[in-house]
Amino acid sequence: MADKQAKLLAALRKRPSDSDVPAPPLAPAEPGGSTDSGTLKLRKSNLLGVVTWEQALEQLALNGAHDWASLSETLTKMLGNVVANPTEAKYRKIRHGNPNFAAKVYGHKGAPGLLELAGFKKDTIEDGFLVLPESADLALVQRAIDALAAHAAERAAAEVKRKEEQAKKDALAREARAQKARDEAAPADYDAAVAANASLMVDEDEAMVEAIEEYFDAHEALKAGRALDSYAIERQVPGAGGVVVATVAASAGTQYYDYLATMKRGAAGSWTVLKIEAA
Repeated sequence: MADKQAKLLAALRKRPSDSDVPAPPLAPAEPGGSTDSGTLKLRKSNLLGVVTWEQALEQLALNGAHDWASLSETLTKMLGNVVANPTEAKYRKIRHGNPNFAAKVYGHKGAPGLLELAGFKKDTIEDGFLVLPESADLALVQRAIDALAAHAAERAAAEVKRKEEQAKKDALAREARAQKARDEAAPADYDAAVAANASLMVDEDEAMVEAIEEYFDAHEALKAGRALDSYAIERQVPGAGGVVVATVAASAGTQYYDYLATMKRGAAGSWTVLKIEAA
């Protein structure tokens, strides 16, 4: 008898249980991140299949403009009827398989989660229906209405900003095209003016060449060790701010080298070279 009691006591001694087993380590946090209480709470809610207000709104934001307009209008009216008529049972129940309701509301991202957050129960009270219990907190219904309104305001503001930015881009593109057209037309117009007044430009060319030669003599590095002995202007193009960009051919014996000279004509008719660079 004593032996049986001893065996019984041994069997009743505390055995290792699930609570005695060390908890498995948490999954490592992402580099640079931390696992705070909010993250753990969110993970837990996801595991339980619970949708948060933030998640519902994020899902709503994924709907396109057309779908969002239909969804927001219908859902706001539906929830508004509940708040305005709290005792009317007809506003608290809807068949979620209704094609019209599915197309306008229930089939879009975020809508099922928002209705759940507002207190509607799917199939648990009546099969095939979303039902808001009489004991439901209407403050949650109002919160859903407010969330839709706030989200609508955010989308409207974002659309205004998008249109403003697009208008700026379009204006810049138009100006760029217009400037390109002006730039392409300017050389031809200038060449035509030069051809029409060739005799008047001879003296100008000589004055410009003289200024170019003086500039080269003052900046020997431009010659790169070459013995440049003559300069000729092959073409002139008007630039911004009243300057002229001249294509210059400089010779060293039988070798020719091309340069671009940026010049400006003074009020007295004299030419000043602003810079010269190899073409």
